[in-house]
Amino acid sequence: MQMQDTIPDHTADQEDLTAFISQNQYSPMPTFLEKMMEIVPRALPNIPESIHSAIIDRIVNAGGFTSIKELRYVKEDDFADLLPLVRRRQLLEVFQIESKVITVNLEIVPSSTTEVSSNCLSIISPSRSEDSPSASQPVRKTWPESFKVPWDLMPAEICTAISSCKRPSPGARRQMVRIMSDEMRKYELNPTRAQCLVVCRNIVHQYPESFADQRDNGQLLDGGYASLLIQVKNRIENLNRASSFHQHRSASHGQKRGPTDTYGCTRFQPSLPTEETEDTMETKRQQLEEIYSQDGTAGAERPQVKKLMDSTFYLQRSHINVVPTPTIATLKAKWPYLFSHKGLYSHFELLTDIPVLRSLDLAMEECGKVIVEMFKTKPTNARMKEVLRQLDDDVELSYQVIHLLLSHFSEDVSGLIVLADGYATAADLESSLSLPATPRLILLGETGSRFQRWMLSIEGQIVCEGIQSTFVTGLASFFSCFYIFNLQYQEEAACTLEFIQRRFVGINPEKGTKAAKGKKRRTVNSHVASLLRRLMDFQWDFI
Repeated sequence: MQMQDTIPDHTADQEDLTAFISQNQYSPMPTFLEKMMEIVPRALPNIPESIHSAIIDRIVNAGGFTSIKELRYVKEDDFADLLPLVRRRQLLEVFQIESKVITVNLEIVPSSTTEVSSNCLSIISPSRSEDSPSASQPVRKTWPESFKVPWDLMPAEICTAISSCKRPSPGARRQMVRIMSDEMRKYELNPTRAQCLVVCRNIVHQYPESFADQRDNGQLLDGGYASLLIQVKNRIENLNRASSFHQHRSASHGQKRGPTDTYGCTRFQPSLPTEETEDTMETKRQQLEEIYSQDGTAGAERPQVKKLMDSTFYLQRSHINVVPTPTIATLKAKWPYLFSHKGLYSHFELLTDIPVLRSLDLAMEECGKVIVEMFKTKPTNARMKEVLRQLDDDVELSYQVIHLLLSHFSEDVSGLIVLADGYATAADLESSLSLPATPRLILLGETGSRFQRWMLSIEGQIVCEGIQSTFVTGLASFFSCFYIFNLQYQEEAACTLEFIQRRFVGINPEKGTKAAKGKKRRTVNSHVASLLRRLMDFQWDFI
């Protein structure tokens, strides 16, 4: 706050001014450190305080940052030793939002009259930012950015939920969407998806406890606003269905997305390590071939194989990503240990930074029973009722959950799972079954829930035989293939696979999809978003 060097000599007025200055001295603006002590815990509510302190210390002291607007320069690697990748991205998302806040500069100026009164405070101009071309140029916001949600028109339950940091009921939320959509159409009859996104994102950032799409550990799903965005956009499209403008938009509608093969990957094609050459990489690959020729699949358990596989990740990705796309048989001949369950798990983690088997195990532990109880409470269709009748309590939980998800989305089990005789060999299955080109998890045993082992097929051939006879280990290997080998989700099980991706594995890119191209393709499938929202609502009561 700036003050003029001279102030008119009016005793009473000086006393008023002195009192004002004194009051503001005892109520100073928060320091950068104080602001960080408020922002970091809010961004990472489920992280220990010791980690909060370490992050703040690194920013304020070690990093040399001095203002909120400088937070936009913080990088993920700055906290690589403190936070997992998901938490780093969650923190940076909040930093980016905070760094864009516009402040107003208050300046004390002398009154134009002989009296100095309370209106000696005047707003001169928005404070000049480093990137603004002129300090006097006003910052103009679009209507979605300045949109004011009519909270006074909302149902009482919405206001109560916000004040108590709880989730409103689905019915109250639908009412909120209707009111909000009507208000938005006063600005524009048919707001674009991008405009709706701005409004929904602002609501979620303001009241995340009530409206954000998030997992139990606080991780946001697709930015946290996907389900609200889908509801708002669907409501607006329904209102405009009869308008010629809407028909024109539908006819020319076409959304672009990121390439399917890079979707969800953090190291899709890494650089050649500085200590390696193409020749040294190839030498290591040949060593792996020699070990396989001697030890076969049992060699996958050797520490040397694990080390060689990790160190040749660059070459594996180069062979997988080459154009034209190689066949699975070609890749298996070059990299036999990639097609072991450990090879798939390890490659997936290097590719996405996510330990797939551990993620699925934890997800089943966190919400598997909740999903089963939710569907038992209110089955969504007749097929689900039949599945519930057939499932025993001693059946593996992950098996129950996947079957219930398939039935909920009205997807056939055969789109994901193939049942086979428990004594069949890989050669038997390839000759007797008409295996599809898209991946399938094959369960060998008397029934699906009573199986002795599992196999994995891609392009009509068996590529992996599991050692452990648990459904979740097979599911982890099966799911990994879509990302490792740049495959789209098959249409027969696309919703179930996307739900596994978003809720269980935690892959939630802001753009793109692994699903095949459709007429109304969205980043998050509307059926998946609806179930994610329903599950969150149910968990509030279940817990």
